[in-house]
Amino acid sequence: MLFVFLVIALVCAVLELFTGTFYLAVVAVAALLTAIGGLWLPPDFLHWLFFALCIVLLPVGMLLRHRLAANTRELADFDVGQAVTIVSGPGPDQHFLVTYRGSEWSAVVDEGPLPCPGSTAVILRKTDNLLHLRVNPQESPTLESPCPRS
Repeated sequence: MLFVFLVIALVCAVLELFTGTFYLAVVAVAALLTAIGGLWLPPDFLHWLFFALCIVLLPVGMLLRHRLAANTRELADFDVGQAVTIVSGPGPDQHFLVTYRGSEWSAVVDEGPLPCPGSTAVILRKTDNLLHLRVNPQESPTLESPCPRS
């Protein structure tokens, strides 16, 4: 009977490697603990022990999975802090067209003065496909020397 629970533990552990959900890992741990408990408990009691361990350990596995998923949402965005070049703007919706990573993006200025085409800005954050920028005041026009308009 112990051999059956060891096989269940091994199969669930291998399947967990392909799914990555933690649920099969919990079942594998429950089967392994049942096999260990089978060294001291009567064989007729093992299936109840396995069932009880699954019931107790599944909420623990769900909690662990949600905590790990919450930690992955906080990963750094590698685009933040990168420089972009202003191509045109602002349009009627106050969006600028910028080039970044070889393609054109829509952007808004969150910090600093309005930039001229050809000047650079830094990405503060992204929301979907919209870049939020900070403009360096030294590269932006002043009231005495506005952007040349064509």
